[in-house]
Amino acid sequence: MSAKIAYMKPAKNPWWQTAKTPKRGFITGGVWLFLAAAWVLVAVGDPTPWHWGFAAVWAVGGVGNLVSAVLLRRRQRDSG
Repeated sequence: MSAKIAYMKPAKNPWWQTAKTPKRGFITGGVWLFLAAAWVLVAVGDPTPWHWGFAAVWAVGGVGNLVSAVLLRRRQRDSG
């Protein structure tokens, strides 16, 4: 039994979801993690704090994209 409520809009994507599709999320997550690894190599050669900061930012972005892609893949697999 389902009821429609006139003033409710369809659900949007969650605020944390960075990827639109699983494929795009895996690709961008991989690229971002590659860039994080490159910044780690730069930081090892020239250890200034902002090099480590860039590496951390790229790593967090890459992990966020990968988590979002995995959750989208699971949601697609469960619904279809």
